[in-house]
Amino acid sequence: MPRSIKLSEFEKGQITAYHEANKSNREIARLMGRSLDLVNRFVKNPEEYGTTKHTGPANKLSERDKRRIFRAASNSTATCNKIKKDLGLGVSPETIRRAISKNPNLVRRKMKKAPALKEIHKQGRLEWARQNMNTDWSKKIWSDEKKFNLDGPDGYRYYWHDLRKEKRYFSRRVHGGGGVMVWGAFCRRGALELAFPTHRLNSQRYQEILETRLLPPWQVLRQSGHEFMHDNAPCHASFRGPRSTRAWLHRHQVQVMPWPANSPDLNPIENIWGILVRRIYADNKQYQSTEALQEAIQQAWGDLDQEMIDNLILSMDNRIFQVINRNGGPTDY
Repeated sequence: MPRSIKLSEFEKGQITAYHEANKSNREIARLMGRSLDLVNRFVKNPEEYGTTKHTGPANKLSERDKRRIFRAASNSTATCNKIKKDLGLGVSPETIRRAISKNPNLVRRKMKKAPALKEIHKQGRLEWARQNMNTDWSKKIWSDEKKFNLDGPDGYRYYWHDLRKEKRYFSRRVHGGGGVMVWGAFCRRGALELAFPTHRLNSQRYQEILETRLLPPWQVLRQSGHEFMHDNAPCHASFRGPRSTRAWLHRHQVQVMPWPANSPDLNPIENIWGILVRRIYADNKQYQSTEALQEAIQQAWGDLDQEMIDNLILSMDNRIFQVINRNGGPTDY
């Protein structure tokens, strides 16, 4: 009988019977035509014979080392290389990464942007949130400006690299190649027409945008109790002289909602800009002219789904809750 084949149940019974009859392992091997090593292994531990032991390599990190790693990684931007160096560990960064990945409390995430909030800003946001707990957000017109670059948005780009193909590279022209400034606004009734100012915004140019983009729909919206929202940018909040924006808004009977400083996370149009960025620059797309970029922005703006807009407006209640719950701190939006 081939020596490589494991013992059958019948053979195990035979060996057990021979062993109980006080026959030696060598004699049992001869009688059964099996190797002495095979008989020895079975007789030594019949219950575990035939089971596979997955021992694997010895753990290179002690429990104490793991606790030190977890403390170093907790809410930290430290790389595995830095943790290794700081803790003086004699293991590879990959070993450290595996240890961290097995901790259910530590998750690798991209750090979100958040406004730089001083204590005075937090107090202002908290007071504003408390005053607007019962606000009807469907009666607000949300607005903001956004700069779009020809070469794409700022920040890092990631992609899944197929090792069978050439690497992809992101090329940025000197000074970003230019860009387009956009003013946009929307409400529960839909998105307003975009404006593309060709010069840096000041109070006069901003009022010209409001004249052509806000006033036409405002004549209807004001009748239903709508309010206009814009942040506290200088051209929005200017109040000195005959060309002040506040005076212009007052002359045209535009009701403006008070807005807390440093609070882009409370304006749902910021989420709209994010959606446009992903669509306009999909697959690392770049533009050769401001006209082409402007056309792409117009197309993406026109494709906005009203249900998505409505959901962003409905999110205001949750934003208010988070501001209050976090004592004026940044929200998840």
